[in-house]
Amino acid sequence: TSVTGVQTCALPISMVSTRTFGLFCVALIALMSVETMAMDIYSMGIHKPVTPKAPGLDLCPLCVQFFNESIQELIDVIANVGIVGSCGALCGYLPSKTLDSVCDLLCSIVGIDEFIKLINIADPDPVYYCQALKVCPIDDNAAATINSVTSNPASGPQGTTFEIDMVFTVINQTGPGFIEISVNPPDAEPFGDAQFTMGIAPGQYGAKFNLQAQPSEQEPFNPGQYQVLLAICNGQCGSPHPHSKVLAEGQTNFTITGQ
Repeated sequence: TSVTGVQTCALPISMVSTRTFGLFCVALIALMSVETMAMDIYSMGIHKPVTPKAPGLDLCPLCVQFFNESIQELIDVIANVGIVGSCGALCGYLPSKTLDSVCDLLCSIVGIDEFIKLINIADPDPVYYCQALKVCPIDDNAAATINSVTSNPASGPQGTTFEIDMVFTVINQTGPGFIEISVNPPDAEPFGDAQFTMGIAPGQYGAKFNLQAQPSEQEPFNPGQYQVLLAICNGQCGSPHPHSKVLAEGQTNFTITGQ
């Protein structure tokens, strides 16, 4: 939670192992202070950023961010080390005390055996993991539509910053999930980003994403038409796991002109 800009945390001691409790608040503040958002989401009626919050401690976004950062390392540890007898032993292989502490907290909720079973499920999905650990809520009745997607400007030379604007309507409260953007160049691999949301209440909203078409080794931004796809999802977009669903999709395009 945040009080006058200062990150604070509180958790019943019964939920946390002795080993984890002393480091948990530091881990929470360190992970949650990392800026990962690519879009601004705002209420169309208020035109202020929307930051949906669940009551109590925000364990859900912490959990999702942890698995986003660490799932492959955990999979590798289990595959290469073999039998791991405790949460502390498994989590101790992670490269930082912050990740170690959050891992120990989450693992202790279900125990080492169930935690390993969860990690070994095919098609890793951080939201599903956190729902299975019961630290993220579930809203299976979620419904949303995308009203419009536009690019401003519609065309421009290399180096132009294209503003992608989406207007969408949430019909039924959404669950934890992502708003995802994907850009398909005419002559290169697609690229994109996604913003996690704890859930959005019914209403009409806007989302804004700025893309600077500055050539680099990863993306040359050659002249041509670029397709932009947006999706609003419960859970991770494209996940095959329960409670995950693509709620709405929309698209637009922009054109990079020659010099």
